[in-house]
Amino acid sequence: MNPRAVPVPWRMRHLECDARGYAIPVTVYRDKGGRPHFTINDEHARQAHILADSCPICGTRLLRGRWFVGGPASAFHEHGSFIDGGMHDECAHYALKVCPWLAAPSYAKRIDARTMPEAERPLTIDPTMIPTRPSVFVALMTTGQRRVWGEVAGLRMVRFLKPRRPYLRVEFWRSGQRLELTDDEIRAIKAEAQAMAAARL
Repeated sequence: MNPRAVPVPWRMRHLECDARGYAIPVTVYRDKGGRPHFTINDEHARQAHILADSCPICGTRLLRGRWFVGGPASAFHEHGSFIDGGMHDECAHYALKVCPWLAAPSYAKRIDARTMPEAERPLTIDPTMIPTRPSVFVALMTTGQRRVWGEVAGLRMVRFLKPRRPYLRVEFWRSGQRLELTDDEIRAIKAEAQAMAAARL
């Protein structure tokens, strides 16, 4: 996958890129050496951008319409929610085409806590998250979200975000490509999401 083959949206052109050409979202955690860890959120930055109602990719203020990207369980289960905040249209769709976690045809393993320097920062693991990559990603457009607050290590913070329903648009993506699915295929994805989320909860 060559990230340079996909034009960077103008909203993201101020972002620094890593050596491979991947734009570094503003909420990505950087270790003390400045190395970005793409599958780890900087929790301080995540909280700040949620409270400022700004995009977790480019860092600028969101519009009324915003996009959420995640697995089918987050999108369709009645208790589904998202860790990452809403994004601009162009930021979300750039990520769906370029981000290795979202767009690579194969992703052998998650590069999460294993990429961190030993004991640099404690990480919080959410036991309700499904740890494997979904076979299909869902991008949905909505006009707002509800913050779900909780306590982590004695601190009150936003744990999850629940997009406002009904959704204005729903898209299905795999390997960096938008899918055109039949009604039966969509129903099957939703049914599987319900079953997986119920088992996890």
